[in-house]
Amino acid sequence: MNAAEASTSPTDVSVPSRHRSRPSVPISAYTRSCASCRRRKVKCDRQRPCANCARAEHECVYPPGRGRAPKQPRSRTLTAQLSERLSHLDAMIRQLRYRRGASVSPGVPPAEGFLVQDGASTQYIDEVLFAHVLEKDNDIRSAISSPGSTNASSQRPSDTCGFDGLISDPTPDSYCRSPSRRQATQLWQVYLNNVDPLLKLLHIPSVNSRIFAAINHPNQVPAGTSALLFAIYFAAVTSLPSPDTILILNQDRQSALIRFQRALEVSLHMAAFLDSPTITTLQAMTIYLRCRRNHSGGRSGWALNGLLIRSAQSIGLHRDPEHFKLTPLECELRRRLWWQICGSDNRVAEDHGLSTGWVENSCDTKLPLNADDKDICAETDVAPVPREGWTEMTFFLLTAELNEALQQASRMSLGILNSQSPTDSLEQLLEHVRQRIEGKYLKYCDPNIPLQKAAILLGQVLLGKLGVFIRQQYLKRLGAEESAARAVEETFALACDTLSLGIELKEDELLNSYQWHFTTYPQYHLLTYTLWHLYVRPDVPGADRAWELVNKSFSMTELPSRPSPGPKWNALRRLREKALSMRRVYQTAQIPAVDAESMEADNTQAEKLSDEEFIEAFRGDMLWDLDSVCFPDWSTLPLAL
Repeated sequence: MNAAEASTSPTDVSVPSRHRSRPSVPISAYTRSCASCRRRKVKCDRQRPCANCARAEHECVYPPGRGRAPKQPRSRTLTAQLSERLSHLDAMIRQLRYRRGASVSPGVPPAEGFLVQDGASTQYIDEVLFAHVLEKDNDIRSAISSPGSTNASSQRPSDTCGFDGLISDPTPDSYCRSPSRRQATQLWQVYLNNVDPLLKLLHIPSVNSRIFAAINHPNQVPAGTSALLFAIYFAAVTSLPSPDTILILNQDRQSALIRFQRALEVSLHMAAFLDSPTITTLQAMTIYLRCRRNHSGGRSGWALNGLLIRSAQSIGLHRDPEHFKLTPLECELRRRLWWQICGSDNRVAEDHGLSTGWVENSCDTKLPLNADDKDICAETDVAPVPREGWTEMTFFLLTAELNEALQQASRMSLGILNSQSPTDSLEQLLEHVRQRIEGKYLKYCDPNIPLQKAAILLGQVLLGKLGVFIRQQYLKRLGAEESAARAVEETFALACDTLSLGIELKEDELLNSYQWHFTTYPQYHLLTYTLWHLYVRPDVPGADRAWELVNKSFSMTELPSRPSPGPKWNALRRLREKALSMRRVYQTAQIPAVDAESMEADNTQAEKLSDEEFIEAFRGDMLWDLDSVCFPDWSTLPLAL
């Protein structure tokens, strides 16, 4: 008897003879060692019999069945995927809860929004405050599709900032020529003085040599760097008055803008921006879009910003760069760029009555450090320690944190709609944010320094907007009489004070270098609130001052040199007309001798609301169940800045 026969198990002996002559079972058939090898704790080759049993002439017996599959190591990628899926499901649950709450709340439009006819096209609107205004008043809604006032429209320049070189293949022409080295150097300096302090997209110490190399050898520059250079030229000209543009370029401002925009488009196309976006090309596009709103208020800006967001997501800007083990400089550049893009998206959305916030909810990118450019070296692998006090990034971070607080307040208000005390946490948030902003940023600002004064004013504007929102939520807890009194005495006064600060931000001579940017941001939310308050309570204390602020805001926005503010502004203009009509009725009623017929005619045009209707308007859901888009005009300003 050979070794194989001697090692045959009893089980094998009982098998019919016709099966005993079959070849050995393949190795893959056994995933565990035989009983003898397992007992002796030696390696088994999993043959039948195995080599160890055959050599020792032992019986080779395997446990029944094929055994368990070998354990697979847990993949870090799988963990990350599961985390992302959980975050996505959490976001879906929050959205479903919001929609369920909106469907049962009286006066709240559905979360899907609705369409408004806009000429031959339609316009989708889901911003809650603006949607309520349009839903309750057909006359104001019809103004969306109406052209602006004839006088203002006839004097405005037509929008010339198209974007015809990004999608199609443009033919370079004379518009694409670079300025002379002297002109380019001057424009770069203008950018550093007027634009960079607000945007802080670039790390000046590391990019400075690239810029001058491109200025000296414009024909040897990569397409991406060329796009960045022309975006800088476009931004510099945007920040200059026309006489200064002629002085530097010997060309009128409008022609210079068209020239540099065209060159930017060609460069982006040559750099394959859509298919292969880079940090440099994204910086160029972001700078351009931040300045473009100074010349065009159309919906094309919203569409282009969506393209920019998708391009940014395609290179992972929405994920914090620490995940990718990048250098401190690369981390800072990516964080600055992502928050700028998000800020721009929020602000353009508000121009057209659209809700925002979904981008921030799907990202984990941290805010940049509170540090000067010189603190971050391209060669170092260690991130600098954030500074305490004013830095080149303080203006950026102040607005970013306040924007996040406004978004958080909006989310909290939606999440506690059914709570018995819905404003307690909001009041705590307001106090926490106020202390943090004043202690971390504002107390270090010197009002004698232009940029720091702008930070003070903007911080107060944002805190005022947050206070207006939270006080409106607080009114829901009060009785009818008390809520009306507090609305008059506190919220209305706060809204007017905030409007006044916003006007100062645009008019202060000390801030002249930055007003090119501030003047493009109408305070839609505060104006809407103030006008509704004047409409339902024309006798409110401080009405004269409020009308001065409203008229001043309108005159600044409707300057002939400014681009058309768009259809949303038409609705605000109609709302102002209604509030003014109500004011005339009230003033006429105060005159003892008045013609009864004319009084009756005035009352048919604008019937004054009763106190009960006033209280209901301010306590009900019609006006003040706000979501995250009620605030972006100033809250996202210089994330963009």
